[in-house]
Formats: sequence, C-alpha cells, structure tokens
Amino acid sequence: MTALAAMTHMSSMDLVAPIESATFSNSLLSDSAPMMCMISQSTQNAITPTSSSNKAQVPKDNAPAKFGAKGSWRWELEGSWMNDFDSDNQLQGAWYASCFLIDNFSFDFGPEVAWFSQGGGNTWGAGPAFMFRWHFLARDTWSIYADAGVGLMFSGANVPSSGSSVNFTPRIGVGASFEVAQNARILTGIRWAHISNANVADNNDGRNSIQLYAGLSLPF
Repeated sequence: MTALAAMTHMSSMDLVAPIESATFSNSLLSDSAPMMCMISQSTQNAITPTSSSNKAQVPKDNAPAKFGAKGSWRWELEGSWMNDFDSDNQLQGAWYASCFLIDNFSFDFGPEVAWFSQGGGNTWGAGPAFMFRWHFLARDTWSIYADAGVGLMFSGANVPSSGSSVNFTPRIGVGASFEVAQNARILTGIRWAHISNANVADNNDGRNSIQLYAGLSLPF
C-alpha cells in the first residue's frame, strides 16, 4: 500500500509539473508580447523614413539658378534714350540673352532697334550687339556693375545725316541691378555711346551721346 501510494503521489506530481510549466510559459509570452510589438514598431519606424522626410530631401532640380551663378542664362528687355547734348536724340529697344561665363560676369548679346530723331531727317535702324558685364559688387538682392560692348547698326538713312547708313556702336558705362520679385531684376544705368562707321566709308561724321536705360532681367 505504501509503495502504491508513493507511485500515485509521484504520478500526480508528474502531471502537475507540465501544467504549471505550460501556465508559466503562457504567462511569460503574454507579458512579453506588448514589449515585442513595441520593439518591432520602433525598429520599423527607424528603418522606414516618413513621407515628410522624403519630400524634404528631394532637390528642386528645376529651380532657377542664383542670379550671377556661373553657367546660368537670363534674358533682358531694355529700353533707352540717348542725347548728343544738342538736338539729336535716339530711342532704342533691345532684347539680350545673358550667359554668365563665370560668377557675376556675363556675355550679353541680341538685336537692337532704334529711332533716330536728327537734323536732316529722322530714320529707323536695327542691328546686332554684344556686351560684357561685370557685377563687381554683388549682393543677394542687388549689385553694381560695369559693362562695355559694341554693335552694328543698319539705318534707313545716314546717321548722323552727314555720316553713313552702316555704323558701329561702341558703348561703356555703369549700372545697378535690384531684385523686384523672385528671380526678377531691374537693371538701370548710364553709358557713353558712340556711333560712326570707323572710316569704312568716305564720310565718317560720328556722334557721341549719353545713354540712360532701364531693363528687366529674368531667367530662361
């Protein structure tokens, strides 16, 4: 009887032990499940960037270059008035393309159209021109520059009236640019402007004028 009782007691203990072990394991898993979920979620958040971060890191490849940046292109519409300190006047409009060869130094070129009011008969003229412009004092929203260039002007009559109908138009001056809107600048200044045929014709009666101008510069 004693041996049977002992065997019965041991058998009961053997049944209870697995049950208690399983209960403990289930309890441990139940308690650790929230922590494991939190660790998994934190790891996922660390690996996967948010959509706002992705948007912040996307570069704006189509944004216009900073004014005066090397390799950037702009275009300019310019209007001007010239006077020879006497009775002859010239109104001129121009469209220039500007290429910045280095920072703050541009090569500008384009067509010019002019109306000449002069003694001996008024006339129209047109032709190509080019200039070099150096923004020697450049800031984020303004600059001061010097420019110089030359053009070739074909007119319907002689300019001046005692000159010729094909002339060279060298010019040199100073000016300033001011930002008036995002990527838009006003350019204004003063130049000494000359017109003559450089002795390629029999008559080389040239004219010197002061030129006042203003223009609008925008990126391509």
